[in-house]
Order: sequence, then structure tokens, then C-alpha cells
Amino acid sequence: MIELGISQAQSQFTKILNQEVTILDKKNKIRKAVILPYEVYSRLIQKALQKEDYLEGEFSEFSGLLSKEFTSTDERYNDIINEGQKS
Repeated sequence: MIELGISQAQSQFTKILNQEVTILDKKNKIRKAVILPYEVYSRLIQKALQKEDYLEGEFSEFSGLLSKEFTSTDERYNDIINEGQKS
């Protein structure tokens, strides 16, 4: 996965659309966003719906990318995240 600063991501946006990219705030040293190709995103969502794949499969590789401060009102997302934290 490529790690880019915010300004780098803005200037190279069309080039990074087909790659897995983490966008960093280099000044504050925090991750701000992740860009995934739609095919990867779609596959991860489908696999996340299967509990065993979330815990041991390909989806588990991405579970640690989010900041601890990230919150969402999406009920399905929160169910997935909360289930992973119970393990």
C-alpha cells in the first residue's frame, strides 16, 4: 500500500485511483484516509459479511487501518467493528 501526504494525494489523484493508498497528515503523523479500487472495496465488503472471513481472512488485513478516533453512524459498520474488538 502506498502512503502519501495530503498534498501529494491531491496532485496525483487520477494516478492513485487504481491503487491501494493511505493518505497521511505528515505534520501531525496521523492517517487521514484510505483509497481502495472499487473491486477491492467491493470484495472486502462482501467478505466482511462473512464472520469467519472478517476474523481470519483477507478482510482482517485492513481492520487496523482506521484511526482509534474514527466514529460512524453506520449501524452495519459499527456492528462489524464492535464484533472485531470483542475477539
